[in-house]
Amino acid sequence: MQILKKGLSILLVLAFVVLCFAGCSSSEKADEINDKTMLIAYTQENSPFLYTNDKGELDGFDVKIFETIFKNIKNDYKNYKFVQVEEGYRIGEDTAYTDDDGNEYIAYVMIGGIQKNSGSINREFTFSENVIDNRIITVTQSDSDIKTYADLSGAKVGIITETAKTALDKNAAVRNSLGSVEEYTDAEVALRDLYEKKIDALIGDEFTLRTTKVDVGSGLYLIVSADSEQFTELEGELDTISYAYAFKKYDWWADSINEAIYELKSLDYNDKDELTPIVEEYFGYNASNFNYNPV
Repeated sequence: MQILKKGLSILLVLAFVVLCFAGCSSSEKADEINDKTMLIAYTQENSPFLYTNDKGELDGFDVKIFETIFKNIKNDYKNYKFVQVEEGYRIGEDTAYTDDDGNEYIAYVMIGGIQKNSGSINREFTFSENVIDNRIITVTQSDSDIKTYADLSGAKVGIITETAKTALDKNAAVRNSLGSVEEYTDAEVALRDLYEKKIDALIGDEFTLRTTKVDVGSGLYLIVSADSEQFTELEGELDTISYAYAFKKYDWWADSINEAIYELKSLDYNDKDELTPIVEEYFGYNASNFNYNPV
């Protein structure tokens, strides 16, 4: 009987441990905000960085990153909560949430696809290292005689997205050398015209070009990629739009999050790179050039 009781006790303890681990996996997401809750702010949804999915839940690359690294950055916080704030919110200063008792809480990190090098933003915030880059690239047919930007002189060039148009306008030497520029609103149409040699080259941002499939019939889809047989990317880019996480000026949180993302990517801490699969899940290709050297 003593042996039976002891065996049952062990089983009960094991069952409790299993239930604890099963139930604790999502406990870091706060249901109610208190002074042990880390607030992570955003101003608006911005797919694929942050958006509401089909289940009505907040999803996206930035959401997944903070869910993954929270255990390494939480310090004295017990859980975290994503909170929407107004445009112009002063990170680390303004109130991000007020509870029913009038207690005010501040957010110390801003997410949601925040562009660096935009307006006065670099003077107002401290940033993490660049996490995501959206390069403005130029592609041609693989058998094209255009091999460099200098070869674009006199060429008929297509352009897709306002971001790419702005980048081309900033590069006056390239812009003025072109024979003509045709603006497209549909990336698939633009890539099909390039494939059919109706245009000599196409300028666009990677977010669009790397993820647009071109139906050329017979169930064959083409896409711009490093190993594409149909399209070749010219070396270099017209611009790079970088995305990072924002903090109050000179806030130590930036270094803490840089370290956490570095650990996620580095083989010094893991058997494999855990950052790149998350990037590819939400962007469709490796849009990250995260480069951080810990002190």
